[in-house]
Amino acid sequence: MDLKERANKYQGTMAAKVVAAKVNNLVVDLNYPVRDNDRIELIDISSIEGIRVYRNTLNYVLIKAVDELFDHVKIKINYSMNKGGYCQLEGIKIDKHVLKRIRGKMNEIIALKLPIEKNEFSKEEAKTILCRNHREDRVKMLEYIKGDTVTLYHLNGVYDYFYGVLAIDTSYVDIFDLKLYDEGFILLFPDRFNPGKLPEFKDQLSLSKVFKEYKEWGKILGVDNIVDINNIVSAGEIMQLILISEALQEKKIAYIADNIKTRHKKFVFIAGPSSSGKTTFANRLLIQLKANGLNGTIISLDNYYRGFGKIPYDINGELDYESILGLDLDLLRKNVLELMNTGKTEIPVYDFTEEKVIRFNPVDINEQSIIVFEGIHGLNPMIYENMDEHLIHKIYISALTSINIDDHNRFSSTDTRLIRRIVRDFNYRSASASRTLKMWPSVRRGEDKSIFPFQDGADDVFNSSLIYEHGVLKKYALKVLQNVDINDEYYSEAKRLAEILQYFEDIDDSKICISSILREFIGGTVFQT
Repeated sequence: MDLKERANKYQGTMAAKVVAAKVNNLVVDLNYPVRDNDRIELIDISSIEGIRVYRNTLNYVLIKAVDELFDHVKIKINYSMNKGGYCQLEGIKIDKHVLKRIRGKMNEIIALKLPIEKNEFSKEEAKTILCRNHREDRVKMLEYIKGDTVTLYHLNGVYDYFYGVLAIDTSYVDIFDLKLYDEGFILLFPDRFNPGKLPEFKDQLSLSKVFKEYKEWGKILGVDNIVDINNIVSAGEIMQLILISEALQEKKIAYIADNIKTRHKKFVFIAGPSSSGKTTFANRLLIQLKANGLNGTIISLDNYYRGFGKIPYDINGELDYESILGLDLDLLRKNVLELMNTGKTEIPVYDFTEEKVIRFNPVDINEQSIIVFEGIHGLNPMIYENMDEHLIHKIYISALTSINIDDHNRFSSTDTRLIRRIVRDFNYRSASASRTLKMWPSVRRGEDKSIFPFQDGADDVFNSSLIYEHGVLKKYALKVLQNVDINDEYYSEAKRLAEILQYFEDIDDSKICISSILREFIGGTVFQT
């Protein structure tokens, strides 16, 4: 029984549409030949791997539709926005009529069940084919591919390159929509947590503004994709890019500190997903606040942990370590209200080794004081019940990666954070890449539940991504990722991340200042982590 037959047979037992499979720990398409003794796992779009296959395949359908409708028009697939991808067409003004044509052509391509074929070519053959398909941006990337051959996908006359596996034909991606947005449009696809329908669209103005801001800075610096950064490294000019990138972040932190002072805020709550650099950001914000004449104290929300015996259960009957109900919200509110009303309170100090609060530290504030709370639940409205929110400043932080691999392949913010997490877990916790990859889906579930729904409530958004960082992280991450054995169930994901990192030229980390957010992950930070 081949993989396609197996998928059809067991589809009814799966949580969502099957789009690929894992054979001997490698993610493959459903045309992949299998043997009797192979270990096989079907992949549906309720999984991280499955939704990635779905998204890449849908991108290919979009590319094919644009190719058929417009003559030699380049499409650029940019950053992730609202469970979709923000796209632009070069030289074409997008309106509802253009979008209607693209949507109709995509539906037509999907209905035809056109096969998506995978072919091997020599590098020279691949260059010729890609140039014929007007993919000069991709041709430049071929220089960084190891080996003599290149895998290209073919869809009814259109050849392209994608990182990872695609579905075997166009019929697998029948749930999608296009929505006008800014100067382009958003390609919407299902959420893996609710894979049968499209998520409700919510305009994320703050995130969109930040992405656009960093894209504009990229243009000014002459950096749009990996090739641009590699050229700067090869020319020996990376130090200037590092200094400018760090200066831009410091300028943004100073701007936020100025906002806090001019608006007479007394309490700052910082929230963001895993490996967004919350600790370093909080410390650098504190320095800028002190430069404004304010004395700050950082308090981790982890100190309000109720203990392992009081962790609530999720809807699946499993312990929900990311739930806000795992925090002693009553004590947190009491502390903040006491500070607001009397200027004094006692803050708990929780010890995770002893699994209990080991002491209470006295804290008092005056006119020149700022209290900075930092933790994943910092933007949750449950925290602010009965508080005077005029005294509170909320900050959302994440590594919103703005760099593209090429015009049709973006480097996701999630992958940036995951690579950071792998490096940090190894450096500070001696954790293998496999261990980090194993817990990552749970981390992502917690983020989707406890962080992302509240990000638009922030007063300020800080992008902790550094345009050069992947070249620095590369040597640290590869050392860990390449130790994942082929028999490990997370081998395929480790291999995927390692292959993308191989495209970046190495950047000497001795050039990185000790206060950089990157130091929180690679080591050598001036701040306590």
